[in-house]
Amino acid sequence: MPRSTVRPRRAPARPRRAVRPGAAADRVRQALEDNDQVDRLSRMFRALGDPTRSRVVYALSIEELCVSELAEVLGSSMSAVSHQLRILRDLEIVHVRRDGKSQRYALNEQAFGFCSPRTCHAWKQTLTPTLTTLSRP
Repeated sequence: MPRSTVRPRRAPARPRRAVRPGAAADRVRQALEDNDQVDRLSRMFRALGDPTRSRVVYALSIEELCVSELAEVLGSSMSAVSHQLRILRDLEIVHVRRDGKSQRYALNEQAFGFCSPRTCHAWKQTLTPTLTTLSRP
């Protein structure tokens, strides 16, 4: 008895841009020669590798907060939160503005490009349960 085989359907081929061979590699090579940009990207990812700083970034993507509010939400001391904010501010990941006697911190969405915490599903999926747990009384 003959066996029937079902082949998986292939996605239609995408039209390719007319680019001279090696042009893409040349653009990437030139971009990678900018050591300052590569170093900045490395420092940013290293900073976001810390769970506390990632939680700070995600909290600020939801709402602008002052240090005391962040400390309360995160369950940390004001000193610890201030230390984390200084690191994030030095990398221009957060902005600070004066509001009377206090300083309000907000996320610099432009620092993230296409993967800002407000739009990136990975951020939301990973950190939402954590923030929900921390904000419960």
